Amino acid sequence: MPIPPILFYLAAGAVGGVGVVGGFAGARFLYQRGQQEAAVQLQARDTAAVAQALRDEIDLAALREEARAAGVDPDQVEQGYYNLRDGLVTIDEAEAYLRTLDNP
Repeated sequence: MPIPPILFYLAAGAVGGVGVVGGFAGARFLYQRGQQEAAVQLQARDTAAVAQALRDEIDLAALREEARAAGVDPDQVEQGYYNLRDGLVTIDEAEAYLRTLDNP
């Protein structure tokens, strides 16, 4: 389990008060270590976000292909996907709309 960067920053503050020369060197080392840990965690989150974006795009491409195969406008289906994702439309609202299409 990675160590949270804040712990390094807290340790740097504690070590900084121990001694003048040695304390500053130790505090600086711990502070830099905290920055490194923060960078590693940030990179891991960025990598996860990119992977999720790629999965979403692949899913969206498959959805567009299904729409084309069904004879529906893929742009309209994509816009509906974004509306659901962004919370502009609820699942219940979409379901009610689909029922109106089935029973004109």
